[in-house]
Amino acid sequence: MFTIAVVTACGGDDGVAINTSASNVCDEIAEVACHNLYGCCTENEIQDFLGLSEPRTQVECRADVKTSCERRIATLEFSLDQNRVRFDANIMNNCLAALVAPDGSCAEVVPELPWTEACMESAWVGTVTVDNECRYAHECAGAPDAFCAPNQKCAARPGHGQACGSGCAHEFYCASGICQPRLPTGGVCTSTSQCAEDLFCDVNAPMPVCTARQPGGAACTSSAGCESSQCIPGVCAGPTSGNSCYRDTDCTNRCADDGSFCSTAANCATGTCQISGFSCSSPTACGVGDTCVFPVQCVPGDCVGDPVCTIPQFVVDYCTGALSQLPVL
Repeated sequence: MFTIAVVTACGGDDGVAINTSASNVCDEIAEVACHNLYGCCTENEIQDFLGLSEPRTQVECRADVKTSCERRIATLEFSLDQNRVRFDANIMNNCLAALVAPDGSCAEVVPELPWTEACMESAWVGTVTVDNECRYAHECAGAPDAFCAPNQKCAARPGHGQACGSGCAHEFYCASGICQPRLPTGGVCTSTSQCAEDLFCDVNAPMPVCTARQPGGAACTSSAGCESSQCIPGVCAGPTSGNSCYRDTDCTNRCADDGSFCSTAANCATGTCQISGFSCSSPTACGVGDTCVFPVQCVPGDCVGDPVCTIPQFVVDYCTGALSQLPVL
């Protein structure tokens, strides 16, 4: 990624018309970058990025960003010339459009970042098939499930029943050195890496299984189980009052009278033998036929509140946030 952190200077364009091709991609990236820089960032940020002590004009900004971009895509240009990749203008156009700061807005709160899906794939798509010559990983068709091996030929990552080697294809996980299919919902698991995409391993279940992440407002027992990656916890009652919890077992047992820590009722108060009337400290201390009765019980831990998943919310920052996602390898 082409990382930029940069300006609110005055001026700036009213909008950016995006129409990329393999030959003008760095010009278009520079247009988007400098549109956001001069519309949403600070003067100091732009100067820090360019390594200068004096302001730059927006025209000079475009020239600088274009030059940097052209250096970064040198290997991609080589691969294009060798017909080992093709440029997908639709992918690039959609990604850049999602990164452009809207007129009059430099930040907003949204349920999903606009570029998450749009910029997920690279616009440089490998065309080299397995067992054919490559120089770079991006040249292999089907990446990341195919890669450029040390013999400079594209190779497929191993699948079901094959040795893991350098890593399994994305639909598989490595178990005891062998690639196995990722588990569906309900599959018994020990870690999320074993579960199919968008599932997580619910290790808090009586038997850990692969489970779908829950939307905002749904009950949860860990942040891993939420689409937002945040579960609002409850609070323990008793001696650990104030500690966050997701279930009663996260909290310590407590004496029913004063909430102090206990493991058994004997920790809370001295008992009395039901028949003899003697003091006792354990259920069996009174002898055969007699029972030790404790006046205060040791009650289980109590997690107060109903832990729920938060509603996903993201701050869209069209200065540092968007510009850090500019798609240049």
